[in-house]
Amino acid sequence: MTVFFTQATAATIGIVNGFVLARVLGPSAKGDFYLLTLVPETLMVLLQLGLPQAFGFFAARGQTLGINAKTVTLALALALPTLAVTIALLPVLQESIFDDLASAEIILPLLALPLILNGSFTLNVIIGRRQVTWYSAVSIGGSLVGLVLYVVLVGVLGLGLRGALVAYLLLALVQATARLVASVAAERRNRDPGRLTYRQLFRYGLPFYPGSLTQYYSYRADIYLIAWLLVDASAALGFYSMAVSMAELVFFVPNAVSTTFFPHVAESTREEADRMVPTVARVTILASAAAALALVPAAVILISVLLPAFRPSLPALFVLLPGVVALSNTKVLRGYVSGLGRTGLTSIVAIAAFALNIVVNLILIPRYGIIGAAFASLISYSASSIAYSVIAARLSKARLRDFWLPRPSDVRFTVQTLVGLGGRMWQAARRRH
Repeated sequence: MTVFFTQATAATIGIVNGFVLARVLGPSAKGDFYLLTLVPETLMVLLQLGLPQAFGFFAARGQTLGINAKTVTLALALALPTLAVTIALLPVLQESIFDDLASAEIILPLLALPLILNGSFTLNVIIGRRQVTWYSAVSIGGSLVGLVLYVVLVGVLGLGLRGALVAYLLLALVQATARLVASVAAERRNRDPGRLTYRQLFRYGLPFYPGSLTQYYSYRADIYLIAWLLVDASAALGFYSMAVSMAELVFFVPNAVSTTFFPHVAESTREEADRMVPTVARVTILASAAAALALVPAAVILISVLLPAFRPSLPALFVLLPGVVALSNTKVLRGYVSGLGRTGLTSIVAIAAFALNIVVNLILIPRYGIIGAAFASLISYSASSIAYSVIAARLSKARLRDFWLPRPSDVRFTVQTLVGLGGRMWQAARRRH
């Protein structure tokens, strides 16, 4: 629940950031910002080689001796050559997806690549060691720093798109530093650390890599396809990025669950993991569906009142939400399967879902624009969720419906947990005052 409220708070601050940028930049510049900052994040995923999950897996098992030195070494070794090659290819990029964008605007966010890559490694060490206090401080603190940077550089100083890109780079530096400090603290708190080798990291990570790579591109391929297939795509990207950002607010429910469930499975007995996974999946779907339903009226009110120019985002958002709920099941079950060490299975599902996503996007985007992209996501997200359910059912020897159909006991558990947590938070607040 600590992770849940941390991610909910960070997501809330993130949507405020999005609204600030949308209000000041407008649909076209907001679309350019989304596309430009997507490039270093895409390269980060391309370079990860399954290592973030490997760092989390071995941290959960207590093998933390020298782990942070390895996060820095691997981040620099992977990111710096890639950064140099990408900058050398700027003319090609400007002739394709970055039409009419200056070189400085492309390079600024690219400089964040080694920072966000190392941050992905160290964050998984923190999660693997279950350092929820550090995790909360780093996540919420980073979100607040980002809000201040965007408000000052874009809202107050009026630096426009370049100011937003400078804020993005500075935020990456702050977050990477904070995560490394927290990861070092987590390493020091392990009083009996086991040794970790590069060979172990790559043996675990490389089978996971095709899945993590294609899974990410399933989430983001539609952005590149919109930029490629649509004429004057900046405004369409602005609308679609708003829809995606709001739909991803639902993710803080399954993200919070999967963040803690994966290391739990990694260190638990097989019997305990098999027993827990159906209940965890059902409760996550229940909470995600409730969050999605609550988001519909909230999104209509917020966009209509604060950002009327972004009303075209709403139909795409409504199509995306059922897919996001289905994807919540994927996140939990992927954590279960990878926690058992079956990383090859996760790659097979992710590759199939990615191929489906690309095919459907190519068919629907030219005809229906961002609505077609949203439907492609709905179809591929649902397919991957069904596939993971079949795999998890066979591994845990449970029935398929046990992963999907909430029971009255699940509803009671969810309500009682939220009410109990709310009561404890209210009591803590009263004691502080």
